[in-house]
Amino acid sequence: MAIEMSGVTKAFRGGVRALAGVDLRVRCGTVGLLGANGAGKTTLLRVLTGALRPTAGRVAVGGRDLATGSGRRAAQRDIGYLPQELSPYPDLTGREFLDYMALLKGIGDRRFRRAHVAELLARVGLTDDGARRIAAYSGGMRRRLGIAQSLLGDPGLLVLDEPTAGLDPEERMRFRSLLADLGRDRTVVLSTHLLDDVAQACSTAAVLAGGRLVFHGAVGDLAAVARGRTYEVPADAPAGARSTVVRASPAGQRVVAGAAPPRGRPVAPTLEDGYIALLRSDPG
Repeated sequence: MAIEMSGVTKAFRGGVRALAGVDLRVRCGTVGLLGANGAGKTTLLRVLTGALRPTAGRVAVGGRDLATGSGRRAAQRDIGYLPQELSPYPDLTGREFLDYMALLKGIGDRRFRRAHVAELLARVGLTDDGARRIAAYSGGMRRRLGIAQSLLGDPGLLVLDEPTAGLDPEERMRFRSLLADLGRDRTVVLSTHLLDDVAQACSTAAVLAGGRLVFHGAVGDLAAVARGRTYEVPADAPAGARSTVVRASPAGQRVVAGAAPPRGRPVAPTLEDGYIALLRSDPG
């Protein structure tokens, strides 16, 4: 489902601008939304879901203008949202929670609702745990249950805020596989600070800095921003005054630099290198 944001600005009291003239168009697939804390990611997600109205600019989801009440209500029926902090009722079972949320979503037919809930539990790998109380779920199971509730009603757009935060490596890998699968038949906007999530699950990336969109394109193109600027430097050599250390180990440092550091060996850039290079070159 298509997303169109044009000139979107959001200012809060005191003149703080969380978003500043954002233009973003997404047609399909999974886009990873990156940016430091305070860059405007959560504000953009709230504007996109219609929970927050922009100060200026236009937002359309599936061709529906969110500035109108009817357009916003129609679009929200086709949006699934997973907030960063989801607190499902701990005394309910996973199946009961999804059934309750389905009722709130307007899915009234009891037979269809039960079948739909069973299908979603299977899709997120919770069929055997659907009768367990949520209080007994691990963090990863709760996040998968959150994905299931966001899929109620088969929305054309999924908006996910830091869905892998706090998960252990095994759960994170499972979650990335699920996200990649979901992006095949709908649009997914994944907000995260974990670059590996974007590298593994997303076809495109968008980067916010200071409320502005400073990059939107293929994940490989973001890595290419650091082409010719990424070096491995031995541990006993200086990184250079114009270098940013991306990663350090006992053997040396991986740096993004404006000029080749002493004894630096050029290497192919990764997504992490490209992200650092982009933020270094952005005037802010």
